[in-house]
Amino acid sequence: MKLNSNQPRLTRRRSMRLAMGATTMGLFEWLGLGAARANGASPRAPDMPPPDKVFDGPALELLNAALAGNEPGMRQAIAQGANPNAQGPRSASKATPQLTLLHYAVGVRNQRALALLVAAGANPLFDPRPEDSDALSFPIVRGDAAMLDAFLRVWPLSKVPEDRQSLMASSTIPFRCRPCLEVMFKHGLPLDITDSLKKNLFIEALSFGDLDLAEWLLIEVGVPLTTQSRSGLTSANYVQAELARHRPGSPTHNRYLKFKTFMESKGQPFPVETAAEWRARTGVK
Repeated sequence: MKLNSNQPRLTRRRSMRLAMGATTMGLFEWLGLGAARANGASPRAPDMPPPDKVFDGPALELLNAALAGNEPGMRQAIAQGANPNAQGPRSASKATPQLTLLHYAVGVRNQRALALLVAAGANPLFDPRPEDSDALSFPIVRGDAAMLDAFLRVWPLSKVPEDRQSLMASSTIPFRCRPCLEVMFKHGLPLDITDSLKKNLFIEALSFGDLDLAEWLLIEVGVPLTTQSRSGLTSANYVQAELARHRPGSPTHNRYLKFKTFMESKGQPFPVETAAEWRARTGVK
């Protein structure tokens, strides 16, 4: 979100567009984002197609063996040329996403197969195509915190580059999977993680219009108040600006007033300097 005034404006539509652009549009088209979100995050919807509709040859043999927990069968499939990072189905169409064997294990919620495939050399960070994204992000797309937890037990978050951690954490917001974010914190996600514009998760939640998530991040999780975006804005800047935008006494104003009161209790003085004041003080244009 580009800021071109002294006060930050929080536009849900724009923040959603940015967040969705960083994730997996091909998978949505095929697996049905609407079905998965119709009644909130649901790890059981939409259903995955049968394995033989996605893979064939040695890759199918490897997947079937993994799903059955058949380690000798997996070794045999690999000896016959199966690639643990195989993808399918065969298609040049961007409307048909490419799934890896790990994507499939996540989709059918088979934690044993997931662990076996990782042990066999499947890479959770492998991107079949940019529009499809990696298997490690797939539990967030599915709203499946349990599978994300299983994934991070066999592929620690410490093995995920910081920029990918940031994208994953940010993706939990438009996909409304707070439990996924809770899992990431449990596995060591830094509280001060920021996006490419150096905005923390509290600011991202505000930008998406999710005040419940923002309150949880601020009061219960304890996201640092001093994190400063590239444009020199902190969480307090956003709260101050939104207080000025909403009618005193309105439910939204009261929520932001609660944020301000909490910040003050933690030593954050108000009013805070504006973006223009910060730029004048620092010389940043």
